[in-house]
Amino acid sequence: MLVARIGSILGMAFSLAIGLLLLIGGFFLWSLIAFAAFLPSFGIMVYAERKAAADALAKR
Repeated sequence: MLVARIGSILGMAFSLAIGLLLLIGGFFLWSLIAFAAFLPSFGIMVYAERKAAADALAKR
């Protein structure tokens, strides 16, 4: 769980940082692609959190 959370947060931060740098540089299409890379990282984190919550409920 911890590895998925750390990896997802790093992926989200990296994609947003690259997207902002590309946007400042004027590369609008590439910045949109970098911003879109945020979504899979966020989805992995949501999935991992839900699975962890379901496992915690099952152990009760």
